[in-house]
Amino acid sequence: MSSDMTVDIFAQESYGKIAIEKLNAVSPLPKNFRLYECGWLGNTRQVMRVTGAEFRPAKSGPNTGKLAVMIPKTKQTAYVTAEEMNSHT
Repeated sequence: MSSDMTVDIFAQESYGKIAIEKLNAVSPLPKNFRLYECGWLGNTRQVMRVTGAEFRPAKSGPNTGKLAVMIPKTKQTAYVTAEEMNSHT
């Protein structure tokens, strides 16, 4: 698994797009905000928790220059329902 968060893979999915919309409605997200974790809550697959944070490029090590370091205290979570995903265009 790559530590490079340059491409926001989750943001390309319906749940990611909805989560970004919800989080942007609260306050504008920074340029380097990336979704990095998602999962269904419970066994019913009705609500998904989608979490993201702001990242910065690494200054040293094997990931130098890659968007790989999560900035503390920037974590944000949105909850997306299966109904929202099914109706998202």
